Amino acid sequence: MLRKLVLLFAMLAMANAVTLRKWIASHEKTCYFAWADTPGKKISFYYAVQLGGNFDIDYEVEGPNNRQLFKGEAERQGDFVFTATQVGEYAFCFKNGLASFADKLVEFDITVEDEVRPDDITKREKRNEVISSVVTIASDLQQITKFMKYFRTRENRNFATVASTESRVWWFSALESLCVVLVAVVQVYAIQALFTAKRSRL
Repeated sequence: MLRKLVLLFAMLAMANAVTLRKWIASHEKTCYFAWADTPGKKISFYYAVQLGGNFDIDYEVEGPNNRQLFKGEAERQGDFVFTATQVGEYAFCFKNGLASFADKLVEFDITVEDEVRPDDITKREKRNEVISSVVTIASDLQQITKFMKYFRTRENRNFATVASTESRVWWFSALESLCVVLVAVVQVYAIQALFTAKRSRL
């Protein structure tokens, strides 16, 4: 049992992961970098807009020599896994577009793995039972983490929708009450003017 735990932590230590949350101001562009020291490493990139505006952001992923790998505009979240074919620095940039005037909170995760995941069943069969179990557990933990991030993002967006709807309902109710009071005042003055006109005729 102790040996399995040691192997599990060893496998988890093979991945260099950074999870950050960053407020990006309107019209701001910010970049983060990861280094691949050998070709063939797996790099995963996950991001999700947690708060602000329409929950969208522009993103761009560049490899060494400013080679563009991924790009998107007004995206709410993304999850990418690619192989580093070159040694060098990989840039992950976010830009709060020109059409946005709200600050946005972006949560993102950059992971550089030291070895390729054995997703192929034949590769798993070549490994011994302990290593296969550790790899499976590590993969399942990563999937659970992604699901937790996804549900947290959905919760934040749903909460923002509820808050926006509540604000609209409050203002609509206030406007409706104001209209009722205004109509009542107009009716009172109209009836008063009607009786005043009849008295003047008499």
